Amino acid sequence: MSMNILRKSGLLVGLLVASMLMVMGIACGGSDAPERSSPAAKSAPAPKAPVAPAPAAKAAAPAAPAKAAAPKAAAPAKKAASPATKAAAKKAAPAKAAAPSGPSGKLIRAHHEVNPVFGTPWSGPYKWSAADLIGIGEHLFYFDKGNAMTPQMAKSWSVDPAGTKVTIELNKGMKWQSPKGFEDTDFGEADADSLVKWFNTVNGTVNPDSSYPDSGDLGAIFTKAVKTGDYTFTVGLVSPVFFCLPLSEFGCLGAAPVIGSTEHVDQMGADWASKHAVMTGPYIHGDCNAGDRCSVYAVEDHWRATPNVAEIEVIQVPEAQTQVAMLKSGEVDMAVVDYKLLADVVKGSDKLRFLETMPGGYVGQSIIFPGNLWEETHARSGEALNAWDSPAYDKDVAWIGDPWQVDSYHEGSTDSSVVRYTDTDNPAGMSDMEQARLVRLALSTALDRAAINDVLLNGIGTPIYSEYMGPEYPGWDPTRDTGVWDATGNKTSETGGVIHKLPDGDVVAAGALLDQAGYPLVDGKRAIDGLVLQAYAAEAGPVGLEVADTVMSDWARLGIEISGLVEDYGGVISPRMKRREQYLPVLKNCDVHSNVWPQDWPIPPVDTSRTRPSWGCGFESKFGAKMVSDVLMEKDAAERKRMHIDSVDYSMYWLQYAGVYQVPKGIVVNDKIKSWNAPQQHYANVSNNPELIILK
Repeated sequence: MSMNILRKSGLLVGLLVASMLMVMGIACGGSDAPERSSPAAKSAPAPKAPVAPAPAAKAAAPAAPAKAAAPKAAAPAKKAASPATKAAAKKAAPAKAAAPSGPSGKLIRAHHEVNPVFGTPWSGPYKWSAADLIGIGEHLFYFDKGNAMTPQMAKSWSVDPAGTKVTIELNKGMKWQSPKGFEDTDFGEADADSLVKWFNTVNGTVNPDSSYPDSGDLGAIFTKAVKTGDYTFTVGLVSPVFFCLPLSEFGCLGAAPVIGSTEHVDQMGADWASKHAVMTGPYIHGDCNAGDRCSVYAVEDHWRATPNVAEIEVIQVPEAQTQVAMLKSGEVDMAVVDYKLLADVVKGSDKLRFLETMPGGYVGQSIIFPGNLWEETHARSGEALNAWDSPAYDKDVAWIGDPWQVDSYHEGSTDSSVVRYTDTDNPAGMSDMEQARLVRLALSTALDRAAINDVLLNGIGTPIYSEYMGPEYPGWDPTRDTGVWDATGNKTSETGGVIHKLPDGDVVAAGALLDQAGYPLVDGKRAIDGLVLQAYAAEAGPVGLEVADTVMSDWARLGIEISGLVEDYGGVISPRMKRREQYLPVLKNCDVHSNVWPQDWPIPPVDTSRTRPSWGCGFESKFGAKMVSDVLMEKDAAERKRMHIDSVDYSMYWLQYAGVYQVPKGIVVNDKIKSWNAPQQHYANVSNNPELIILK
């Protein structure tokens, strides 16, 4: 058993930790898109802004936008804040409605890595820029009182009865803010011309060259945008969508895009534009030096919100212990502390506390089983995918199911030429799909989730059993039976499937599953070759690497030879996921970043072929693609919930994910900060609404 982690491609610990603070991810996804901590300033909108009702998807035109002083915090998630942070939450008084006298003071935040500023993210690397970490942009919609489509930059939205296009009306007077040092340069306002150009530039379907982290998610839902008025435009819909759009800071349908300018390229040149982000938020960026620091500054005459803090500086501090020391000495005011250190940092301190900026939100990590590509035609275009040509099907891999070993699975043909290898190790009467399912189920059953939470996470988290479902999720029922499903999505039995709460660290039960799958223990070993766990300090920080070691230890107890491999996610793993070539299990999360996951939403489009040729989670199924489409078109919320739980059951039965743990989202702050109560964001561990920070 090889237990050492091979750190290839220059492990960028800071980059990986940044993923829990910014979007995209990940598609899927922090510092790279699949983490999906939605980037840039996700600020709360003007009070009294109208709410776009769902599912009718219409909002009355509001009055002229009012400037928000300290906007009200959005309603928290249904679940209470984590036990570890209830006491801290009591200390944080809610933001008051009284208008502040103006921005003042400065806060310093330590972060593992400060990236460059990417002012043209559709043509840059697959990650978010330094300024996005604090938040300098805005969204068309945000989350308020359970509605993820509350207008922010938008005034209203409506979908035509046939579901072919969405019409969006914008607020007037939303200025493109000039970066510090270029205050005399007028970049105009965010109008229909700007938004149409932005949509058609970042959308991966309209612009195949786009490397924008949300390009695949946008392309899965939208076609081309067209201007219809000075402040109105339409965007075509791939298929009808009536209840939510991937245009909210909350991360509807797998995206939380922050709106940025594209005209600054023509105005200032491509080189300047690539290094300067021009957005509309209540902060602008100043000097940002990769590997060192980046500062953002308050906009005093912002159209919607007046920040309380005049300047926020992020400095690069790669070492977790150094961050802790700087917090304790007062050199920095806030930092995202590794969860394994958290209890020791805040325990007994009268100056430091763990602050949930979006109380009730947890961030989870699961083991993804990519390579299980079971779709034969593209869910949007109908083109042939030839999934069997993936490297995942070059040979018989124990945890990868090959549906084409069964002639009846192939669409419209029994052509055996799609079979890449001869399957010889299955027990009599067992398909390769079932054998691989049992292997994945065994690997999930062996995970000692309770020990991971107690030992590595100081008991502040909870186990989860799928990325789609677990404690603190809406609709969680630990006793629920998934029922039995065939690979195409037919439920053949209501019972006899997988119970939503799996046995905890049950090596005996896991071993019995492997025996059943045809991998008996012989001389202390099982004939499962090539199992490698890929991991990095992803959504929950560096502790993920230690969790990976524990997972490998659990699997080794089954008699499986296992090794670990850490590679740069953005530069190595993510491109393989995009090309659907990744087949080694990956410890991270995919597109369901947290428990704040409405029960009536579809599974993420990135879990299907809908986002091809852009990023995907690396597994696909006909049933998943169908359910995404069906839920998008369904207007009845109760029916959407039923469809969603069917999708959860199918995925848990076929073990597309092995959930591991979730921990409360938040940041350690000192006593300068009185409160930071912000709207819920699905793809963020810390609020990207810095204008809601209230100082003592």
